[in-house]
Amino acid sequence: MQKLFYLVVGFGIVSVLGAQPADVEGALALALQRNPRVQALQQEILSARRLQQSASALSAPSVLIAPAITTGGTGEELLIHQPLEITGIRQARMRVGQAQYELVLAQATLELNDLLAEVAAAYYEYAYRQRIAQTAQEALQLAERTRDTIRQQVEAGIRPGVDLIQAEIELERVRQHALLRQTEAQAATERLKALVGGDFESPRPPATSLVVMERGFRDDPPLLLRPQIARLRLEQALAAQIRAEALPDIGVQLRIERFHGERTRPAYGLTLSLPLLDYGARQNRLRAQNSLIEAQRLRLQQARLTLDAELLNAQQRLQQSQTRYNAYQTTLLPRAQQLAQAAQIGLEAGQLSLLQLLEAQRTTRTVQEEALEAELQLKLSEVELKRLRGEFILTEVNR
Repeated sequence: MQKLFYLVVGFGIVSVLGAQPADVEGALALALQRNPRVQALQQEILSARRLQQSASALSAPSVLIAPAITTGGTGEELLIHQPLEITGIRQARMRVGQAQYELVLAQATLELNDLLAEVAAAYYEYAYRQRIAQTAQEALQLAERTRDTIRQQVEAGIRPGVDLIQAEIELERVRQHALLRQTEAQAATERLKALVGGDFESPRPPATSLVVMERGFRDDPPLLLRPQIARLRLEQALAAQIRAEALPDIGVQLRIERFHGERTRPAYGLTLSLPLLDYGARQNRLRAQNSLIEAQRLRLQQARLTLDAELLNAQQRLQQSQTRYNAYQTTLLPRAQQLAQAAQIGLEAGQLSLLQLLEAQRTTRTVQEEALEAELQLKLSEVELKRLRGEFILTEVNR
């Protein structure tokens, strides 16, 4: 049974109208439309398809023109030979072409899955770096209000003048921290732009889909193992082709001994090729190919073990990220918000020392950023697990 795979998430899922992707699906849609790597995959698959089609054609006929100088004068001979390849040589070549196509297809599918995972990770990095920068900006505004309040209290004689100096130092530190977070957000934005193929607001080209035909893999192996499996099948097909070269083959022949004078009428006949002598070259090629098959089996075995370990590690990282995220959402972040409110009340009432106030603000700011970092790591862990499972190749239609 054949499967029609659309190696795209779907261009009509999300309409990106603003100056930035609305969500991760919007970023994936932009990348599928614009990223040059997607277009390169299309060309590679098209090339492999054409090579597969060429493998099904008969071998080209051999045409031999042999002019000669003899004791009786000059002469010439025309010989045209067409192998029919009815004993398995052509079928072996077609199987090699199909295996080469499946290898290119598996590699393209894996590369597209990795590309979409990279885009998803870049989008989450971009989105959360923006939120972290916004949190830093809010902390800067709070530090400015704190400085103004301290100045008023110093002018009223409630606090000593040294507190104002300390508040201004803290304000500058928070300002530099906000600039750093803004720079990180800009870097994440530029990385996402590079992956989606340009500025978010630039005109989009017409949507094109990457549609390929593929024979279904037996037992539906994991996506990350399909290139290794396809390469093993290619090596096996090449070994079968070497064996087919040892089989006799029938062909048709046209022969004309002279173009003028006597014996100008063409002669037709059948030929039988008997590849009996090759001085051991074919056997050595077959042994070498069998060694490659065994080597590929071992690589596939190692790839399975590596994938199992990576899946286990990814699941554990996801669980740990989920636990850390829950801790911040249920315990640390609410307490930090309570601390911020209590610090603000104490500031307005003049009941907190300046060091207590600044330390409370630092703690609140740190917990807020760490909560966003924990949520970002949770999203990135989900992306990595999806990548290992091959879940970014979403749509599959059976026919």
